[in-house]
Formats: sequence, structure tokens, C-alpha cells
Amino acid sequence: MNEQGILKLCDIKDMAENGAMPDLRLVPIGSAYYEERTVGYRRLYAAAGADQQIDAVVRTYCMDIPASAKYVIVDGAQYRIDKHQKIIGRDCVDLTLIRLEGNYDVDAG
Repeated sequence: MNEQGILKLCDIKDMAENGAMPDLRLVPIGSAYYEERTVGYRRLYAAAGADQQIDAVVRTYCMDIPASAKYVIVDGAQYRIDKHQKIIGRDCVDLTLIRLEGNYDVDAG
């Protein structure tokens, strides 16, 4: 992952027609400037205690994250948003990310 740049915020939708096999795809719903943050020991230990793995933390600037944003794409890599943390006194949000084991197709719109 790069140190900074623009990430895509995505929702996931089933694009299959009625009665067909599910066709889950990521649907971009916005973008945000981000900066990669250090994953602290407290956060790593809390995740390990909950049998989870944290792969990255990014800080997004100057926007509210839509409630429907469940995934992000950063430099082509797909992540599930595990936690939103609004930074008090600043117009930014920290996102805790878990890398997906397999990638979804991305809907072009």
C-alpha cells in the first residue's frame, strides 16, 4: 500500500438476476484522500484477542464515510472496513482495514 493517495469507497451488491447464482460485486460509491497510519500494539493485541487480523489503518480527510461503504480499494488491493473512528476536533476518519483473501469483481457502473 502507498503512503498516501486516493482510495475508492465501495458497497457490495448482488448483480445477479432473480433466481440466478449470486454475483457479488464491489460498487464504487465515492473516493477519499488518505494517509496510511501505523497499526499500534494496542490495536494489534485487541484484534488478536478477538481472533482477527488488522492489515492496515488509513486516515481519510475531509469527508463523512457513507454508512453503505463496507469496502475500500487502495492501489488495486481490496479491503473490508472493520472499524470507523472519527477523529475528534479534526475533519477526518480512521479506517481499520482487513485485506480480502479473494477479490470481488468491481462494477464499472
